[in-house]
Amino acid sequence: MTTFEVALRAYALPLLHAAKYPARQVNGVLLGHVKGEKVIVSTAVPFFHHWAAMTPMLETALQQVLDTVCEKQVEIYASQKDMEIVGWYQANARQDDSSLHEDAVRVANTIRQQTKQAIIFVVDNEQLEQLSEGTILPYTFSENQWRCHKQAFTQESDISLSYNDTFAKVRGLFSTSAYKSIVDFDDHLEDVSSDWLGCSALQI
Repeated sequence: MTTFEVALRAYALPLLHAAKYPARQVNGVLLGHVKGEKVIVSTAVPFFHHWAAMTPMLETALQQVLDTVCEKQVEIYASQKDMEIVGWYQANARQDDSSLHEDAVRVANTIRQQTKQAIIFVVDNEQLEQLSEGTILPYTFSENQWRCHKQAFTQESDISLSYNDTFAKVRGLFSTSAYKSIVDFDDHLEDVSSDWLGCSALQI
């Protein structure tokens, strides 16, 4: 049975991305590494806030992440070995929509071609204001479909947090408006000096 250990950055960055663009659909990839039946989800890279379907831009962004991770000489990944794309995250545009969209499934299925134990995070926008423990809904692939883990991030769950005070830390990040520091690939396209890959190493 595959288990997932989610680091603070991997949990916080999708929420910060969603908070920066609250009326937009946002998404990105989850990075980490696989150790046998255990997946370490280390961080996230924000992709889009204008995106609504699989496009050449998405393919370009995916390739840039892959190239950066593989090179290992890029500064932001220098201390993190054997990184790979292990999942996808998405926050939908409507506040009352926390469903897993078909577009997200298609991207995640593409990721599964490289990493069989991939995971999807869907941000529950209605929980985002309260930052409750159910703000992220994780999905894993089993029995030929993506299934939601509604009791995730507990001691009994196969999906746990590596940092015990994750929820408190995330609330602190929101109280200091840390989401303003998030830069995604769309921002980079508008201003090429914006370091969108650097978000994965954001000091939190």
